[in-house]
Amino acid sequence: MARKKEKAGRFGLLPAALLLGLLLFWGSLGLPEPSRTAAPDIPAADEPLALPQMPAEPVMAAESAALPPLPETPAQTETPAVSILGTTSGGSGSGTVYFKNQTKYEIDMESLLRQPCPVALGREGVQVLIMHTHGTEAYTPTDAHPYQASGEYRTTDKACNMLAVGQRITDLLNERGISTVHSETLNDYPAYNGSYSRALKDINAWLKEYPSIQLVIDVHRDAIGTAGKYYKTIAKVDGQQTAQLMFVAGTDEGGLKHPDWRKNLTFQAQLQDQINGAYPGMMRPISIRSGRFNQHVRLGSMLVEVGSCGNTLEEALAAAEVFARSLADALLEQ
Repeated sequence: MARKKEKAGRFGLLPAALLLGLLLFWGSLGLPEPSRTAAPDIPAADEPLALPQMPAEPVMAAESAALPPLPETPAQTETPAVSILGTTSGGSGSGTVYFKNQTKYEIDMESLLRQPCPVALGREGVQVLIMHTHGTEAYTPTDAHPYQASGEYRTTDKACNMLAVGQRITDLLNERGISTVHSETLNDYPAYNGSYSRALKDINAWLKEYPSIQLVIDVHRDAIGTAGKYYKTIAKVDGQQTAQLMFVAGTDEGGLKHPDWRKNLTFQAQLQDQINGAYPGMMRPISIRSGRFNQHVRLGSMLVEVGSCGNTLEEALAAAEVFARSLADALLEQ
């Protein structure tokens, strides 16, 4: 048996020797090496990838696996509270209606308040669409409403983001007999950039399905402060602390077609007058901007900011109830 192993070992060297001889012979002829399949051009694993430029508003692109609160999120008890009023924020206005005009247009608020209400409900069908350009916007987490974050003060959990606020408004309007639908599309997830373009497609799809819709309301929350230090906006309603509300009025100054923006602003000013009259300090000054914010789709459409990221969901829901009751009163009076 030992001899057989030795013989096999000797013969095992022959293939290697023959292969080496062939390679030397090939090289002596000056022929090219046998072809090899080129590896694809793949960047090194450590090479940084180009990331999209993020908007100024605090947004994080990657889904976080950590449960809230995020490390950057301040505890509820540490969040400073402010009440932003026209008389203390340098806004112009008339009576209970104040505004901050960030355009070159002249605004005669007293004249707008004297105009007849430009919005009226139809006789049948769905009348109001509640939707969200930035649906993942969220509030300061609490024990009652924790959430898994998808960004700084953002979550895809519809029980804790703007969808919860929009649903409360939808339910209250329906209870008052105003037929209202609610879009739960997250137009800012997974990508933030392009949210308004996607939101416009979402709105148009709803208008195609329900052409009777008279009013489109885009429900957001604001972000006041900088990373690591944010504020909540507060008001008092029947002894209960709520978030403040703010309307953002679009115009055509940015170059996009919006012929009825003054009528939209008229409706917002009249509604603000009604809300501040019943609930003093509830409304922040109207923010008049050069952007259109998709408010051209229907006469009277609006963007409403319900509190700030420093507020709790409970405070935002309380403010949403004030908004819904006031809006229903204004629409049903026509």
